Amino acid sequence: MNRKKLTSVLLGSAATAMLLAPATAASAQAGTVRTSTGTAETKATTASAQAGVERDSVSCSRPRGKWANYSWGEGNTSVTIYFNNHCSHKVSAKIMFVRKGSVGDKAAKYRCMTVNAHTKGKKKFYAAAYKPYSVTRVARCS
Repeated sequence: MNRKKLTSVLLGSAATAMLLAPATAASAQAGTVRTSTGTAETKATTASAQAGVERDSVSCSRPRGKWANYSWGEGNTSVTIYFNNHCSHKVSAKIMFVRKGSVGDKAAKYRCMTVNAHTKGKKKFYAAAYKPYSVTRVARCS
């Protein structure tokens, strides 16, 4: 094999190795901004954005400093919302879905879900033209 072909083979395998390597801890972290009302706004970083995963949290009233975490990824006709409740009580959350591709005017739908204390799991919502936008804590689902 001549030198030119050997270089291209080596560079090609190095590029493939970089694509297949796992993300570093720094790039996998999401920056979260907690607001005074107890909700959290999450800013996705490169690893989260590439995977298509978005996250949001609501604070617990007991014990202080704990959170109920939610994450989701879009499908074609449905959305699965994963939850992990670290609270010692049930948490009800209102999920705002916005129309896909809407700019400015957010045509919104709302769905509510209640999660038992110290549980994690998932719930599937069918919303073909909508995607989850935010999670807000409510007193109870009605």
